[in-house]
Amino acid sequence: MDSQDIAPYRPLPSQRWGFLPTNRFWYHASLTPISLVFWAGAAVFFTFFDLFALVWWQQSLGWMAFWWVWAGLVERYTRKYLARRRMQALAGPRTDLSEDLERSAVEAPADEPMPLVKPRGLPPPAPVPLQALESKWALVQEVESWDLAYERLFGRGAGVAQFAFNLAFGLAIFHPSWLVKLLGILALLAAARGVGSWERRRLGRERGALPPSSEPAWRSTRSLPGFDR
Repeated sequence: MDSQDIAPYRPLPSQRWGFLPTNRFWYHASLTPISLVFWAGAAVFFTFFDLFALVWWQQSLGWMAFWWVWAGLVERYTRKYLARRRMQALAGPRTDLSEDLERSAVEAPADEPMPLVKPRGLPPPAPVPLQALESKWALVQEVESWDLAYERLFGRGAGVAQFAFNLAFGLAIFHPSWLVKLLGILALLAAARGVGSWERRRLGRERGALPPSSEPAWRSTRSLPGFDR
């Protein structure tokens, strides 16, 4: 496997104003128990629709406000909890690996490099390959592509354009007419189809422009004298 096939580490973006949700966090958290906390609060929120008899546009605006506040707070405290667990894991009790490293550092001569100690009982981590985008009918594969596409089209107004699209889609979904709901879903699929096509072209250009050092070893040896047969 080539080095360019390994997915690079991308840290999560910071939350705007300290509590607004981010698409990248919920892209990973939607299939975890974190989403159960969100939907438990959403179930309580939806009960107020019947108590206050809100009209369709009030329900849409209320849902968007609830998403920004509740999802943002769940993300904020989840990040703090995970960061605290990570710090506790780093400062945890001594393991066999730490004892082996300390023992090898004491026994190794001062004028020789310390040998690397492999952890016992743990297989080496396998590289994570990038998701192949070979299907022409595939939609958006990376959550970052939405933000990049908005920035490419609207520049500094990407946030406003994304907010306007989400607002229009939310109003269409809560509209009492099924025709308007269908048009909203078709508009979302068309936007995802366009962003997915642009994403495949972008990744194709990035994979096509590879540096000479990233070529396999057998290709580089053929260019040496005596190997061009």
